[in-house]
Amino acid sequence: MQNIFREFVFIFFDRMRLIVTVALAVSIITTVIAITLPSIYRSTAKLSLIVPQNMDPLQQENSFDYRNRVRRFLQDQKELILSNRVLIKVVQRLFPGVSQDDTIRQMDDVRKYLEVNPPGGESFEGSSVFILEFTDRNPVRAAEVATLITESYLEEYRQIFKTKSDYSHSFFLEQTQELNKEMLSKENKLREFETKQAVALIEILNLEPGKANQEVGPTALLSQFIRNYHELETELSGLHASIEAIEREINKKGIPAVLPEMENSGRSVTIFKTKVAQLQIQLNEMKTQFQENFEPLKQVELELKLGVDALKKELERTVTAQKISAQIIEARIRQSEKVIQQLKERIQITAKEKVTYENLKQEFNIAKNAYTLAMGQLEQARMAQSLNQEKQFLTLIDRPVVPSKPFKPNRILLIIGGLVSGSFLGIAVALTMAHFDHRIKTLYDIETHLGVPILGSISKI
Repeated sequence: MQNIFREFVFIFFDRMRLIVTVALAVSIITTVIAITLPSIYRSTAKLSLIVPQNMDPLQQENSFDYRNRVRRFLQDQKELILSNRVLIKVVQRLFPGVSQDDTIRQMDDVRKYLEVNPPGGESFEGSSVFILEFTDRNPVRAAEVATLITESYLEEYRQIFKTKSDYSHSFFLEQTQELNKEMLSKENKLREFETKQAVALIEILNLEPGKANQEVGPTALLSQFIRNYHELETELSGLHASIEAIEREINKKGIPAVLPEMENSGRSVTIFKTKVAQLQIQLNEMKTQFQENFEPLKQVELELKLGVDALKKELERTVTAQKISAQIIEARIRQSEKVIQQLKERIQITAKEKVTYENLKQEFNIAKNAYTLAMGQLEQARMAQSLNQEKQFLTLIDRPVVPSKPFKPNRILLIIGGLVSGSFLGIAVALTMAHFDHRIKTLYDIETHLGVPILGSISKI
């Protein structure tokens, strides 16, 4: 390691003239280049962008990642500034009447020297700043173009924002009008149904649990007729049983038994039964006292027989009357069956009408809720439009000004860099030449290549 350093020092001092020459040459060339390079001026505009929750319903964003929202918003602004929409305005103002091909070329030239730099850390909790820069050799032109770009960008941004706000307002206005028409149409259908089915509407309401009217409605009438139907059937069964019992008494020999329900004060059956009973008692008493040939006894027996025949005839008339009553009850039962069937059919129709009515009410309520929601969104869009929010979101902090000094090239840094580079280049050239030079020049070379000891040396004269 010591030998290498010693050799490097020898080469450095031995070729000092070469190193200095190369270093000076490079420094002179670099200095000339630094002096002759044209000055580049940069004009800057600084803008502040606030990204709050938007009031516009169509533009509201539910994302809670604020940093990504800011980054995305800044990227959108960068794309807008570099877009043809903004730059074509700049070119038309700089070069009025330019052709389309020249306009495209000029836009490319402007875009080449235009930079939009969002700040390094988008971590502001309330606002963010991004910088618009334009470079040119002429400071006045740099400021002029930067100003035009900034003004064009602000105009387009506000135009876009206004277009979005106007679109949101017109969109919700049109939607609200359509929903209002639909709601009115549903309401008209509902009211028309209520008008046409005014009588049936009471029946429909009576079908709801806990709201049945006991005086009107097919349901209440059905319950009443079913109850009457069962009562008539019970009464008819009783009549048939009574008729059968009376007919058995009529057909048997002897004195017929009279049912208790047939006995009433003043009725013929009761009178005949009483008379027969009295004759029977009288006959039984006379049989114990007189002979069978006794004329009064025969007279009582004849009267008893006539009384029994009269009682049976009266019972037959009663049976005939009861049969007529049974036929009347059967007719009433058949009539009740028809009415019950009609009421059941009416209830089925009413149930279908209730379903239709409920569907109409549901459709009307849905249309009404949709209209109410659209009205709220329309009011939000109207407020967003009236507040002119683009002025709240985007603010021009610093306008472009004519730069007082160029930002590049850095001539001093170039000259210093040329001097340092020339020195390193001279040393590299010296080391390279020494590497390819195989002549023996030093005592170290003699010891290395010949392998003999050095006894002495003569200084260079």
